Amino acid sequence: MFKRSPRTVLLAALLASLGFAGTAQANIIEGFDDIASLAARGFILRNASAPVGSNGFFQGNSRVFGAQDGAPGAYLGANYQSAAAGGGIDDWLISPEFSTSAGGTISFYVRAAADQGYSDLFQYGLSTGGTGAADFVLGSLDAAPTGDWTRVSLDFAGTGTPGSVGRFAIRYTGPADSANYIGIDTLSLPLPEPASLALLGLGLAGLGASRRGIRRAAR
Repeated sequence: MFKRSPRTVLLAALLASLGFAGTAQANIIEGFDDIASLAARGFILRNASAPVGSNGFFQGNSRVFGAQDGAPGAYLGANYQSAAAGGGIDDWLISPEFSTSAGGTISFYVRAAADQGYSDLFQYGLSTGGTGAADFVLGSLDAAPTGDWTRVSLDFAGTGTPGSVGRFAIRYTGPADSANYIGIDTLSLPLPEPASLALLGLGLAGLGASRRGIRRAAR
């Protein structure tokens, strides 16, 4: 019998608890009001699509749909243009480090544009502090629901080890040719509360459009 490391305990707890519609124990809420300062506050936005397209994550486009909470464009958006035509989407939102010595709950809201014939796929999960794709244990691929925002949650067990840390990631993925537009909002994370780390949701200039929005513009 092998001795389980804190990493093994954390990742096993993750795999046992991925799923929709959990109960939230929110600490800090990221509302994505304006996302330009996410990097300064420890978040990572990474477009690893191949071939890479013309954009990655951007400020939500209220012409496609409004935010789950706050101003109409106060959410994180991405679309099929993350990858070039015929390519594969691989967009990542990675959180700052947070303590995993005790258990907690992470939650967010997700929604896709309602255009028929497309599917916007996402995954989410934890690492033990690493930021590379291979560092994360992710759940199965889910198609983002259309029609309304849907809450997704992850309950994780603590390691019981002082100083243990983790990061949370949401991955937008799938073939670019069958994707459309996805939104992420109201991300609740167990981050520390000091004013220097409070999540105020500040912004990145970017304007996405669903295929429906582009068709309208072309008329």
